[in-house]
Amino acid sequence: MKQIRLWLIILFIAVSSSIVNSLLKNELQAFEVGKFEFGKYDDFDEALAKGLTYDMNKLIYITRHDGVTIVMYTTIPDPVEFQDVMEFQDVMEFQDDIDFQNEMEALVVQFFEGNNEEGWELLGPRGWTHYENDNFTSYSTFLREYDDAGNVEHSFDVTFGEVNNPNIDTVETKSHHDTMFTEATMIRKGLGRYYFQIGQGAIVRGISVDGEIIDQQGS
Repeated sequence: MKQIRLWLIILFIAVSSSIVNSLLKNELQAFEVGKFEFGKYDDFDEALAKGLTYDMNKLIYITRHDGVTIVMYTTIPDPVEFQDVMEFQDVMEFQDDIDFQNEMEALVVQFFEGNNEEGWELLGPRGWTHYENDNFTSYSTFLREYDDAGNVEHSFDVTFGEVNNPNIDTVETKSHHDTMFTEATMIRKGLGRYYFQIGQGAIVRGISVDGEIIDQQGS
């Protein structure tokens, strides 16, 4: 009887040890996978939820170009990050007034590469250049990606903004090297109107339905 109990104890210890080792192995494998997958997201919804540099207020537009998924969204600027370009009184008003925060809403464009099978990864810069007036805002950003050998994988610019003047029917852009303007894609989201253009937009102009140039930024 004592020998049977002893063998049962030994068998229990052996089985328990095997289970513990298996669990530890699985944890180590998960840890290694986690390290390998750092910076990637399982699907596009997770990429939008966790991968954007700034907190998304409203999703405005999604498109694809050169194998890259481009996301345009709005964010409420952090007054601490923007305090160098805001007056002290504006910072205090910003922190206390929700309506004022909505007025200060900024547009952002960011880039993702991947798919739902292999995962998604955020590409490119984390900032943008911004000009604003009463007629329309003008933002510009770019994507430059190279492989390990220094070959260009992605290289393009994006010009985008919000249209504030209801008399502006279309927006056109061109670079300093272009001879002709190109009409931008117009997007309506809720009560807001926005424009989006692939390419350098050093010069941006808003056109009325009659063809009148209402405003032009850049020269």
